[in-house]
Amino acid sequence: MEVTYSSLKGKAFVVTGAASGMGRAIALRLAEQGSNVGLLDVKKPTEVQETISKMEGGASSVALAVDVTKASEVDAAIKAVHDKFGRLDGAANMAGIVGNRKMGDTGYAVESITDEDWDAVMKVNLDGVKNSMRAELQLMSDSGSIVNAASMSGQQPNPWRAHYGTSKWAVIGLTKAAAGEVGGKGIRVNAVAPGIVKTPLTETLGQEAMANLFSSRISLGRLAEPDEVAKVVVFLLSDVPGYVTGSVVNVDGGWL
Repeated sequence: MEVTYSSLKGKAFVVTGAASGMGRAIALRLAEQGSNVGLLDVKKPTEVQETISKMEGGASSVALAVDVTKASEVDAAIKAVHDKFGRLDGAANMAGIVGNRKMGDTGYAVESITDEDWDAVMKVNLDGVKNSMRAELQLMSDSGSIVNAASMSGQQPNPWRAHYGTSKWAVIGLTKAAAGEVGGKGIRVNAVAPGIVKTPLTETLGQEAMANLFSSRISLGRLAEPDEVAKVVVFLLSDVPGYVTGSVVNVDGGWL
């Protein structure tokens, strides 16, 4: 039985990283709830928009190509979503990268990582969230809700991928700071910390190798599906957890 959140119907949300993976799953879940969705991705997410257009329930969407590392593009896109729907009630900031080296490659070790590799991850994962939240909060309705993409890697050491882990630690700090700043407006800001999810992002790392290496550390014994994270994000965007803010919700299958 699917859960319906009546508070989401007719509201407008932004989803970054909406073309694939968790972002795509979140956008579709919001549309199923009757929400209007601004679909933002570095590549225009037309497939997701077409899928939403075929859904029942009257949800509408707009798809925009946006590089979240460029503040001017983010500002324009968030404003376009607000102007199209006449409101902005929340956002799921999911855009992120991990780098393209596979498991076992030590090229991202602190002693050898290049400035280019470090900066690329920081700009998308951290600056992208900062750029998105800044634009969203300037236009968001009181009592809105934001969910940012953290990671289990932002809560524990992440050897050989320090740039990724550091970016997610920083997202958690940014989330908590923002929650403290806008709580007086009734706006809630939380983060989800997924474990290893079956997405195009983790495909670059070698999902089979990751499953073999880490399955013994996951209580449920398997990798996550994007929709399993999406369900948690949509819950946080709804009015149901109205007293939850500044929190990090682990969606990691019981990481040991």
